[in-house]
Amino acid sequence: MFKCSSLGIAGLVGIASAVHAGVQVQSIPFDYNPNEGVVFPVIQGFDTLGGSRELTSVNFGVNHSYNLELIIESTGPTAISTGDFYFSFEFFNVLQVGEVTKENPNPPFIGTGAFFVGDISTDLAAYDGVPGSTGPDAATLTLTDAFNSSFTYLPHEDPSLFLALTDSGAITTVFGGFTSYFFAWINDPNWPQPPEGAFPKYPTDAALWFDWNNFRHQGEIVVTYEYADVPAPMTALPLAMFAVAARRRR
Repeated sequence: MFKCSSLGIAGLVGIASAVHAGVQVQSIPFDYNPNEGVVFPVIQGFDTLGGSRELTSVNFGVNHSYNLELIIESTGPTAISTGDFYFSFEFFNVLQVGEVTKENPNPPFIGTGAFFVGDISTDLAAYDGVPGSTGPDAATLTLTDAFNSSFTYLPHEDPSLFLALTDSGAITTVFGGFTSYFFAWINDPNWPQPPEGAFPKYPTDAALWFDWNNFRHQGEIVVTYEYADVPAPMTALPLAMFAVAARRRR
């Protein structure tokens, strides 16, 4: 009499095909003037190939290069020296993964680093009566920075980002940022002030004025997808063959 070994069959049912992992990398260059707006880099979303593989992590690496001419002009009645004031600013970069549409009103976004310049101060003569940045009452400072930033995301931590990236084809992103400023007098020159609550008017009111020229932000966005194959269940044929092989004669 033949008897089927149920233990052997049960063991086979629990076996899945081997899981394979892979990596996809893409690089997208950018070059723009933040004073003029944003740019729209296009990245390729992750293709699951009909559900046969899944995205397990994504890394956004950004290579930044900044160049900026900062113009400072005084319309004050007296000269000031380095150390009499300090000025700082920071440009925060943001990458929005997708454009705002009726169907997608809130696309996910990520921060990708910041350009920070702090404790700026310089000598400035009293206002010469000529608006512009060419006299001794003005200074032009060239500011540069270059660095790399890297951020890794996981599906259970950022599900909206993974949803936006998965099976999406070409994705038009929005890359730009916003700026914050800080100014403080260390030795207040006690210049005449405009009426309370009023903002100084250029160039008639005594004040320091900050502007920038030739602002460039260049580099590349490197997107790295790590993925795994979705294990497929064993087919019926190997199971049947194993069942036959497992039979034994009592």
